[in-house]
Amino acid sequence: MGKKQQDCTTCRAPVGYRDRQHCCRCRRRIEEQAAKTACPSCGKDRVLQEDTGRCITCSRVCEQCGHPVRAAQNRLCGVCRRKAERLADQQPCPRCGRPGYLREETGWCGHCSRPRQDKQPPRPCRECGRPRRHAGLVLCSACWQRHPGRPFIRGEHLRDQLASPPAWLDDFVAHVAARFCVSRACGLVTGLGRLLQDEHSNSPQALLERSRRPGRSMGPFARALEDFFTHRGLALPTNQAERLAASRRKRRIDAVPAPLRPVVAAFDTSRIRAQDRARRAGTRPRSDHTLETALGILRDLALFLTEHRGKDDWALADVHDIETFLAT
Repeated sequence: MGKKQQDCTTCRAPVGYRDRQHCCRCRRRIEEQAAKTACPSCGKDRVLQEDTGRCITCSRVCEQCGHPVRAAQNRLCGVCRRKAERLADQQPCPRCGRPGYLREETGWCGHCSRPRQDKQPPRPCRECGRPRRHAGLVLCSACWQRHPGRPFIRGEHLRDQLASPPAWLDDFVAHVAARFCVSRACGLVTGLGRLLQDEHSNSPQALLERSRRPGRSMGPFARALEDFFTHRGLALPTNQAERLAASRRKRRIDAVPAPLRPVVAAFDTSRIRAQDRARRAGTRPRSDHTLETALGILRDLALFLTEHRGKDDWALADVHDIETFLAT
């Protein structure tokens, strides 16, 4: 009596061999799957090529751009093939020498075949009378740059560009036109247009804050806006003077030697508090110049004590040190 033929453990088909667990189809499928690895380009399980380390589909790439090429007989991708076909149809233009599609009626490329608009001949300027090409209003370039109506023309253009122009726009144009030269006034109106066309608030106080430059100077544009808004009561003045005064006091304090610096800093803080109290009380507070002068004297005294007296503590200073310092 013969042994019963066993079934495949995967598909339950007859195996035909005693020492095997899978049929021929399942065995071949398992061997093919074992030879496959995830392709690093497409991520699919494929047999990787030894020279490229990718599957055969991803190994075929365009010679120009490096994109995958599906067909085995192609060396370029579809985009590069169409580009090469377009370049093959182009010919060098006899006029400009650049490659292009030559027109039958002219024999030139499209750029050279299009008619050019001739420049207007020179005409006498309305102001100086010299024959020049006009920049605007029948004026030459030099006279147009000095024309006093340029800021107002720029303001009208800005009003047309804005969806909701502010009511004080014309007054600001007249303000800068009366105080600055023509080119500077046009530059200020252009700077205002950049602020009015951004996504932030267009209130006078917000415009004034955004126009300030970082650093010691707030810039001429911010100063012009501050003069205009504060004169008409549209915004509060900035704290630029207080910031500059604080930076000047800080430079004087930093110049004091390190052992004597904390006391000078505490003295400056107390003087600032006294200035604030006097301002709130309505009396005459000390000016920033007075505070800075006092700090400058303390700075010089501290340098004198450390360099000439060899003292690094205010408690060691006496009346003779003060008299010698005043004498110098």
